[in-house]
Amino acid sequence: MSDSMIDGVDAEIAEFLSVTADFLADRDPLGHVRRFLNGESGVDSFDRGRWQAQAQLGWTGIALPAECGGGEYPLSVAGRLLQVCGRFLVPEPVLSTVGLAVPVLLAQDGAAAAELLTRVGAGECVVAVAGVTEISVGGMPPALEVDQREGTLVVSGAVSALDLPGADVVLAVAAVDGGWRWLAVDPGAATRCTLRTLVDGRGVARLEYDEVEVAASALLGSVSTAEQAWEPVLVAGSVLAGAWLLGVTERAFELTVDYLKTRSQFGALIGSYQALQHRVSRLFCELEVARSVVGAALAALDSGAEDSALWASAAKTRVGDLAVRVTSEAIQLHGGIGMTHEADIGLYFKAARIANTIAGDNAFHRTRASKLLNITAPQNGTS
Repeated sequence: MSDSMIDGVDAEIAEFLSVTADFLADRDPLGHVRRFLNGESGVDSFDRGRWQAQAQLGWTGIALPAECGGGEYPLSVAGRLLQVCGRFLVPEPVLSTVGLAVPVLLAQDGAAAAELLTRVGAGECVVAVAGVTEISVGGMPPALEVDQREGTLVVSGAVSALDLPGADVVLAVAAVDGGWRWLAVDPGAATRCTLRTLVDGRGVARLEYDEVEVAASALLGSVSTAEQAWEPVLVAGSVLAGAWLLGVTERAFELTVDYLKTRSQFGALIGSYQALQHRVSRLFCELEVARSVVGAALAALDSGAEDSALWASAAKTRVGDLAVRVTSEAIQLHGGIGMTHEADIGLYFKAARIANTIAGDNAFHRTRASKLLNITAPQNGTS
């Protein structure tokens, strides 16, 4: 593991991250992704057995409170974990469950949310969050509608969620009397389910509920505004997704540098050309800045800083911009082979595009940061 992966963490956490990296290196997660994308029979998008092994290593409970069987570490440690997982393109739903669902559940009060957290920590439950790839400058994802009829909750509407098939529970924002609440729904109870595979091999499903009855305990937390409901995803979730994307970007950069050192053209290593050295040097400097911004955003989460939302958007914007640029440069420097499944860099190129959209892409968070800073666009051509 590179020194940049463990800077600023204590020995215990550094050891945890080192064990994580060794575990992944021995299990070839890229090979699993590649076999799935190649359509090999019998290969699911993720391995449930590996997910349970990851839970035993402490991944799923790393940021959970002790009463839920967790390790009580701050979210920054979960971010470090996701950074390592991003480097290996882990196909198991650690990003969905640890990076997105856990922040949502931690923000809810009540026994139902605590029970779900306990099941997540034990590796018994994969939880996905609906709508996380649909957040855009045009608006937030659609919500489910919940009606209470004679003591029964009736759910209608449609949402999309990652890591399906496979997820046991889907968290979705729902419109209720007086505002908005999170709703934990069974994807298997959907009236219709349309499955597809994204370019990075991640499964996604559109779930349609036509007046489906659910238990009253499915509603989590208290009534809030839509903005308050989505805040755990837009703040903690976006920072953790940014940490994952940083890991993707770091590894893509390393693969590119290694390729420049081995590929020859016109009798010389292409890495010996000064123009390419300058391009890589600029990317290296920008990568160092991105690491610092993600680190600052994680620290802001841990301290509960008032400007944590701004740091979250700054981190997701910075690393989203960089991930797109690094992987695009990587493909150009690799040539046509870079877009194939056989080349690792092609997998990172595709993974970066999907990860950038999770919890709001770089364009969304740039706009959100400007609003948090009270910066408005010039009107009528004036500046």
